[in-house]
Amino acid sequence: MQLSEKAQQLRSKGRGGDTILAHINPTEAAMLKAMGGSGTTNPKTGLPEFGFFDNPIGAVTNFIAAPSTAFAGTSTPAAPATPDFTAAANAQGVANLEAARTTAKLSNPNIVNPYGTQTVTYANDQPTVTQTLNPMAQKALTSQQSLQANMADLANTGYANAFGVLSKPFSFGGPAVQTSLASPGTLQAGPTSRQYGTALGGVNEPNLQTSLDLSGVAKMPVNAGMTAQEAIMARLEPSLARNRVSTETQLINQGLRPGTEAYDNAARILGQQENDQRTQAALQGLNLDMSANQQGFGQALNAGQFGNTAQLAGFGAGLQNQQAANQAIAQNFGQGQSAAQANNAMVAQQANQNMQQGQFANTAQQQAMAQALMQRQLPINEISAITGQSQIQNPQFAAYQGANIAPAPIANAAAQTSAFNQNLYNQQMNAANVNTAGLYQLGSSLLGR
Repeated sequence: MQLSEKAQQLRSKGRGGDTILAHINPTEAAMLKAMGGSGTTNPKTGLPEFGFFDNPIGAVTNFIAAPSTAFAGTSTPAAPATPDFTAAANAQGVANLEAARTTAKLSNPNIVNPYGTQTVTYANDQPTVTQTLNPMAQKALTSQQSLQANMADLANTGYANAFGVLSKPFSFGGPAVQTSLASPGTLQAGPTSRQYGTALGGVNEPNLQTSLDLSGVAKMPVNAGMTAQEAIMARLEPSLARNRVSTETQLINQGLRPGTEAYDNAARILGQQENDQRTQAALQGLNLDMSANQQGFGQALNAGQFGNTAQLAGFGAGLQNQQAANQAIAQNFGQGQSAAQANNAMVAQQANQNMQQGQFANTAQQQAMAQALMQRQLPINEISAITGQSQIQNPQFAAYQGANIAPAPIANAAAQTSAFNQNLYNQQMNAANVNTAGLYQLGSSLLGR
């Protein structure tokens, strides 16, 4: 059901001719009652009713004549009293002070923890925080403070030592850096052919016998191994002797002495060559002796061949002699080259040793420099190590802190109350003025009828 329908339903329950349901204020209700209305309560709706005016003109006349009487109990409202803002401000200050005190007490409780206790006391609103360690924590703190004091004394001693070292300019008295090396020697070039002679060319070819000269042919065999061998050796031995003397002389000139390995090797090779030549001469002598025993033309032919063989033997001996000489030259050249290489290797080795010696000296100089710098920096490092110890760590308690509790807004409430009272007074005055003007207008209208 809509409100309008409910309102019509309530309006229909009016008594004594009341057919209008309206919204009125208490002043208006008082005016209606003063003008002759019943002011009773409708038993059906529970709302106030004022009945029908039996003499509405007289009631209005009486109201106009004595409006103050008509509004008995509804006099003009009195103006509100002037607020005491000074008292409100003083009260606000007291409230602020009490709020601050309460805040301090609530925000800073007394603390009891495993390290000790912390209490907060107040004297003239001045807080005092007292921290008390338990016996074990206090003993540890005292030990740490004592240790730190001893470390400070030790640091002062280290400072005196460092000052004594650093007050003097740094001076290095160690070995100097080696920048040059001693000469290892002179390199020796390889030998030249002029040092030992030039290899010989080919041997002149022999004059071979093309016809037989039987006049010199033996008529009977010679003693085997004697005549031919002697003839060959008579020519070979002097050559061998000369070659041996020449070879020994060369070896001695080269600085090789009997008994040395190089000398013995050369003598061994020479002996082998002489043995080879003697063996060949013996074989040739045997062949000649066997040829002498050949018969007839064979003997004559052998005799011719013997001459040719002798020529060839001489050629071979000369060739071998030449080869031996060339071999000796080559051997001497190789030995000279080996000696030069050995000398150069010795020079290189000496240069390497000189280099290592210089590097060793420079390394020693660097080590000595590092030791000198370390000795100079050691006092500073000792002070840094001592003063770099961790600081004393006190047990941690909650720090004193403040918090704000908003005080009661007394001054603001006083100002708002004053404003509310003034506003209510203004509304009441306006309502009274409106009602009075309406009644005057209603009376004037009724009188004009």
